[in-house]
Amino acid sequence: MATLSEILQVKRVDGFFLVGDHKIPSVRKASNGFGVVLVFEKSQLDKDFEAVIGPDRFAWFPSAESLSLISKELDLSDHLTRDLRKGEGWNSGPRPFETLKVADFI
Repeated sequence: MATLSEILQVKRVDGFFLVGDHKIPSVRKASNGFGVVLVFEKSQLDKDFEAVIGPDRFAWFPSAESLSLISKELDLSDHLTRDLRKGEGWNSGPRPFETLKVADFI
């Protein structure tokens, strides 16, 4: 199925994601900070499993290594957000991704 190709740390400032020279509007309103973007590549298995997952969708069999790497990147984004916001980060309440289910990432 799809393979994890890249993990990006993306800075969000004043309603825009800043990635290199690109300024991308954020649909979801959120405070300034950093987020983690998972970039996937489709594979032949996505086509093979289309009858199960539907068209224009992909599935991912995460490895323990990938999940560990994602967790580390989420920790880094929390630290970067805390630095950007002068000490204010995700110190109160659950991190946004802790309330999500795996299906929310797919």
